[in-house]
Amino acid sequence: MSALNTLPATFPVTIFWKVDSMHNDLNGKARNHPARALTLDNSRYDQLRLAIDKHAIVSATDKFGTIVEANDTFCSISGYSREELIGKNHRIVKSGIHPDSLYREMWATITSGNVWQGTVCNRKKDGGYYWVEATIVPILDEQGQPWRYISIRTDITELKQAHEQLEQELVRTQALLEALGEGVLGVDHSGTCTFINPAALAMLGYDQEQVLGKDSHQLFRCTFDRNSQATEMECPVINTLRDGISRKTDDIYLFRNDGTPLPVSLSVSPIGSMDAGWGAVAVFHDLTSRKAMEAGLIAARDEAQSANRAKSRFLSNMTHELKTPLNAILGFGQLLEADPALNPDQYDSVMEITNAGRHLLDLVNEVLDLAKIESGCPSLKITSVSLDELVNECLALTQPLAASRGICFMVPTDSGCLLRADRIRMKQALVNLLSNAVKYNSSNGQVRLEYELCGERHIRIHVLDSGAGIAAERLPELFQPFQRLGQELGEVEGTGIGLAITKKLIEAMGGRVGVASTPGKGSDFWLELPLQPEEID
Repeated sequence: MSALNTLPATFPVTIFWKVDSMHNDLNGKARNHPARALTLDNSRYDQLRLAIDKHAIVSATDKFGTIVEANDTFCSISGYSREELIGKNHRIVKSGIHPDSLYREMWATITSGNVWQGTVCNRKKDGGYYWVEATIVPILDEQGQPWRYISIRTDITELKQAHEQLEQELVRTQALLEALGEGVLGVDHSGTCTFINPAALAMLGYDQEQVLGKDSHQLFRCTFDRNSQATEMECPVINTLRDGISRKTDDIYLFRNDGTPLPVSLSVSPIGSMDAGWGAVAVFHDLTSRKAMEAGLIAARDEAQSANRAKSRFLSNMTHELKTPLNAILGFGQLLEADPALNPDQYDSVMEITNAGRHLLDLVNEVLDLAKIESGCPSLKITSVSLDELVNECLALTQPLAASRGICFMVPTDSGCLLRADRIRMKQALVNLLSNAVKYNSSNGQVRLEYELCGERHIRIHVLDSGAGIAAERLPELFQPFQRLGQELGEVEGTGIGLAITKKLIEAMGGRVGVASTPGKGSDFWLELPLQPEEID
């Protein structure tokens, strides 16, 4: 802006701008731009000053910087009265936070007759700060020397505070993204990389300069198949840019700088708007360790299954080999039992042989059964099975043993329930639980059956005894093969295989097995099986 000249009675000032755009026009001028000379009489100047006064902080100083005029807005924002401001140097509102070089540059500009513009922090009377966007215009006398300075300022304190808060938030966000162990990638609407954090650079083997400004898909070739050619059609980032929809996948590949695939879980979120074009932020986690662990688990599982099948084949072959001589021993034992020439001692010895042989044959048969189940060979025929009929058949088989020990059965009345089960295998499992409940019960005790509906699709069959019970810490061992919980030397014969077989059979039929026990009161073994669909209806 060129020099502004004044005479004692009039202010021949250059002003071509409109009142409502004066400050904006001033802000649009470069610093040190010469003022233009025009004329404006006092009344016109007063009207202009009034309009500006309503919008901005306005003050005037003499050539020494002493305040000679201050508008109401200046007084209101600074906290000083007009009387406190008039006659004081403008340094009265100096904040002290700017370097002296700023004020030297400002003073040099306006004393040379040029307009100065800039952002300044001033101090209020109460010690608080306020920020202004300032324009200082020198008014020149007839000799072209400044004799007065007009300062027009806009309060930008709230804007400045918001800007500072935004900068602080950006710093915190930047620090968070840089410290984050996840990879973070930002792209614009065209898929061009605009941001990438250190974790992503480390995972993918790039430097920042190699990524920013480059096409993200061409760099990282996002694909679901590590061996296939990556296409934009399957890229979650590209698809989010197209439709603005968030996407997440737990199994996808990005390609490193060296061309090797990196397995990641990927989340893509849109930013921006449809009108301006969607951008996106992609967050990804390196799954290399998890993939290696999964591969190790699969290999270990396959190895365990292979070993289990080998064990089952061995047990099956061994039991078949054992059954042949056992059957011969039992056959000759039965012949000896029928020999009338045996004296009582000899007969008792033969009975010991045949009883031991039968026990060993039972063990061999159960081992063979377990081997078949573990090898996945049990042939199941799932049909509709009447629970009441099945229970009656099982009770008939276990009643003689119960009677010999004075054990009574307590059974619910007809339930009318139909199960989805293999009849023979279900009978085997329930007989095993009933036999155990009798064998490990107290003399003259009882065995109680109870039925419980589990939801709408399953029924639970409880077999409760009044025996000694089992300590809670031993319960997990019950369904392990050859586990008798220290009863190996007790009076009750057993193989320790029955419960393991029961569990595997019931689970093979889509059911579950469990136990609850209270030492000194008894145990509750239960089987849970699905109901026939018509029973559900």
